[in-house]
Amino acid sequence: MEQSRVQEKQQINDSIEQLRANQIQFELMRQQQSGALNEIQDRIEKLENLYQSQQAQLKALSSRIDRSRHRSRGNKIMTKKNISPEQRAITGSDQIQHTTIVEGHSSGLPPASPKADKAALLEAEKNAYTAAYLAWKSGRYDEAASAFNKQLDLYSNGEYSDQAWYWLGETRFAQHDHYRALNAFKYVADHYPDSVKHAAALLKLGQISESQNHWQQSALYYRRLIRDHADSDLAEQARKALGRTQNNPDITPEN
Repeated sequence: MEQSRVQEKQQINDSIEQLRANQIQFELMRQQQSGALNEIQDRIEKLENLYQSQQAQLKALSSRIDRSRHRSRGNKIMTKKNISPEQRAITGSDQIQHTTIVEGHSSGLPPASPKADKAALLEAEKNAYTAAYLAWKSGRYDEAASAFNKQLDLYSNGEYSDQAWYWLGETRFAQHDHYRALNAFKYVADHYPDSVKHAAALLKLGQISESQNHWQQSALYYRRLIRDHADSDLAEQARKALGRTQNNPDITPEN
């Protein structure tokens, strides 16, 4: 009897020790998860701060550009007012190059450098693109779509226009708006053959067309990708997709 009690007591002690060990392990896991969560929250906060900073920079630069355009229009108006009919008759035009006076100040300051203007516009476009991309990355698709569209309105032929069109397509695809997604990807495929996103746009066109059972069209996009980017990883994906749909009777064999 005494031995049985000793064994029972030992079993209880072992169970208590096991519970303590489990509790310690659980606490360690909880601390690790809490640390990981804090790290993710810190990263999100940093991205949000970066986004707000870039938005402020973009707003300031846009304001400077608007003021510059306003001053330029004012200069032209005052120039025309100061030209006499005799001067217009001599030149045959309203456009006479000379130093103008604006609000009592001479415009003798050196003109802005074209390179500086181009650099400022490129920086503004980059900031606009980055802000739109971060909105897409964070899942704020409505905001991203609006931002990409605004960028393409302001910088239709900019350095980032091809990527803006591509990510606009990804944004519309995430919104399940496949019609506008197709249009965006098609714009990249047809207008930016040298873009880093050209192959990806063709693949997306093929995948969306395939999902809609447009087998003939999807095959055309896959073949075009294989032809234009034969050595790329995306071309290998296109080959597999084409093989998957090759037996469909709606697909015409390639000549």
